[in-house]
Amino acid sequence: MSWWKQRSSGERASAGPDTGVQVAPTAQPGVDAPGGQRERPPLEVLGTTRSGREVRGFRAPADQLLPWWHELRAQHATTGLWPVLLGPDVGDVASAFWDHAGYDDALELDRAAGATTADVASARAARTEPYDDEDADEAEEADDAPPRRLEPEPARFTVAETDGLVALVPAEHGWQVPAVLGWIGGCNVDLDVVEHVVTLRDWHERFGAELVSLSDDQVLELLVARPPTTPDEALAVAREHYAYCPDVVDQGVGSLTVLAQGQVASSSWYFWWD
Repeated sequence: MSWWKQRSSGERASAGPDTGVQVAPTAQPGVDAPGGQRERPPLEVLGTTRSGREVRGFRAPADQLLPWWHELRAQHATTGLWPVLLGPDVGDVASAFWDHAGYDDALELDRAAGATTADVASARAARTEPYDDEDADEAEEADDAPPRRLEPEPARFTVAETDGLVALVPAEHGWQVPAVLGWIGGCNVDLDVVEHVVTLRDWHERFGAELVSLSDDQVLELLVARPPTTPDEALAVAREHYAYCPDVVDQGVGSLTVLAQGQVASSSWYFWWD
């Protein structure tokens, strides 16, 4: 069922059982921060998942969002809370908060743990097969040549360009966050949350990619420690970006060559589903 038909009636999901996952008092974000002490804004409960994971967060001005993300990311090993920028409001970004009857975060995490990139490729093929004939021309146009040289774009995180929420998500790894939240990005093309998790896990292992933001506008952004360094590798990864999110080309840069030359070679990767 389409996500827009599953919208909640406006009532916040009731809190689930206590899992013991709390913000550690001895590791409060903002205390003893580099450059001097600062106080963390007040935390609010953003929602509780079916398994009882309570997700808290706080609001911050745009110019403080990325500094907060870096600081909280550095504390993840201690707190067990992965920071993610959500934009101005939670909205429908997290189906795990409002669809307890239909979305089970623990089950989806288990599914993702057992899934492989080959499983994801098979799922993509099955999902796109009905459209293969009508999309053949677009796919052929997208199969471009490697760029002559790489021109990495400056790192940019669009979700951090306006005041917004910083969520603290109980998760062992950042790539698990879409499954914990039940993130709805790609719902219009029936993209499964497990595909998000497996793709982010693969890119984390290969390129050091880490989740920075998920928004209600179906935007996902990654910080990338080791992006591709050769034109051929960048083109290969651009094809992976296109398979995951065709809109980055079809409604974005226009070709795989341009995608490989700029975004793929940069330290930030941006995805948006129409």
